[in-house]
Amino acid sequence: MNNITTKKPFINTFLSQFVFTQTLLPFTDTEIIKIDTQLEEYEQVFLNPDIERNLISRSELLASFAISKAENSSLTLQEAQDVYGVILAKAEYTFISDKLKAKKKLTRKDYEKLEFFNIAKTFRGLNQSPIKINDLTLSLIRDIHQNLSWGLDIFAKFLPEFTIYKSGNFRDNNTIRVGTYMPAPFEQIEKGVGELVSWIKKNQNITSVALFHTALYALHPFNNGNKRVCRILEHLFFRDLGINKKNLYSTSYYYHKQKARYYKYLLYSLERRNLNHFVGFVQEALVLSMISVVKTSLEGKRAEFLERQDTGTQIKSILKPLVKRQEIQFKNLFKRSKGKIARQTFVNYLKIAVDEGIVAKREEGRTTYYQFNLKTSELEEETLKEWLNFVKQRLSYIPDDIKLA
Repeated sequence: MNNITTKKPFINTFLSQFVFTQTLLPFTDTEIIKIDTQLEEYEQVFLNPDIERNLISRSELLASFAISKAENSSLTLQEAQDVYGVILAKAEYTFISDKLKAKKKLTRKDYEKLEFFNIAKTFRGLNQSPIKINDLTLSLIRDIHQNLSWGLDIFAKFLPEFTIYKSGNFRDNNTIRVGTYMPAPFEQIEKGVGELVSWIKKNQNITSVALFHTALYALHPFNNGNKRVCRILEHLFFRDLGINKKNLYSTSYYYHKQKARYYKYLLYSLERRNLNHFVGFVQEALVLSMISVVKTSLEGKRAEFLERQDTGTQIKSILKPLVKRQEIQFKNLFKRSKGKIARQTFVNYLKIAVDEGIVAKREEGRTTYYQFNLKTSELEEETLKEWLNFVKQRLSYIPDDIKLA
């Protein structure tokens, strides 16, 4: 206990109730910066330009999609892509006004499309002309909320149990609850956000950005849409600190994929007045999102390798699971065929793939493993293995899609 120092980062407002113990976090800022620097070197040496362009273009879309899904949207990725196309075309999005002029009733899906449009347009605009931590003001936070919630309050007339936004205005009531947690009294919001803005300007580092995210949500300054504001500011502030310079990944997308855990740790921090729970989760999201770039690059190269092979369609089909996993045990590879092919036929196809040099076969006792015979990826595989070995020592949980990559 002698080396564990618990502090209260904020002293003057509602946030003074919250404690923080930095030594209990899974990573230090220095360690996160080291991985980010190694990722930059990896990108320069190994990242296929086509994969890189795809990662950058998809990052903005997926981050916006993930932020909308945090609000329990039923919007599909295809529907989001259709709306995103309007933004890329710089076209006006008039479907709401068109429906109203035609005296048609607005639906939940209409709301979700406009919600996503606002998120994607705001996020894209801020990515192209990013704000700095030193630029942050209360007015700027309100402006971001206004852009994110533009036109949404009209749906209060059409949707039951709709929580209005009061676009661009701080909360003016004390009726909001997050689980059993009661946020700051509305009379203290402006002072609390002001203290938080001053604090982040004096403490510009990775851990402080995660603290800012947690503390801003703890204040809950807006009637609705707080997660959106927090996530967008987090993304921009990390980039201001030199993290994720090329916008290759998004912590928001990790939050989406780990939605249950996102809410669990957020609620832990709020209800227990302990910032560590969610700050640690933000660090997890940041580091594993970096590792996911290498994983995605390897998957792309494995997929290209398989596509180039001059072999039968059925053989390619049974080998597709190897795109997602470096190595797969025979019984698990066969299981992925889901009974669509006879076992002996499956064995015969694998033998052809080995004979043609497409896959390498490794035996360990009675167990047989297969992996693509892709020599050019060995250094990348080692990079991924090294990073995973490091994070396994620090994190109690790593998603299987990353751990087994």
